[in-house]
Amino acid sequence: MKKLFIALLLASCSSKEYKYRIEGTVETKDGPHAAVWYTDTICFDNDTIFYHNSDSSEVRIYPPYVLKHLSR
Repeated sequence: MKKLFIALLLASCSSKEYKYRIEGTVETKDGPHAAVWYTDTICFDNDTIFYHNSDSSEVRIYPPYVLKHLSR
């Protein structure tokens, strides 16, 4: 859990202006945990959100999730 918190903290310190905040859960070896993603682009595959990282890896976020458009 500490690693997830640190990763989220570092992501929030970035100067990049993200357009979307997605709240959901991720499955870990210890069970499901709350997660938050920030991105500037999203795509949909039916009810699944996905986007590509700068290293070309794909992130898929399955329901249930909350998608918020961040206004600037």
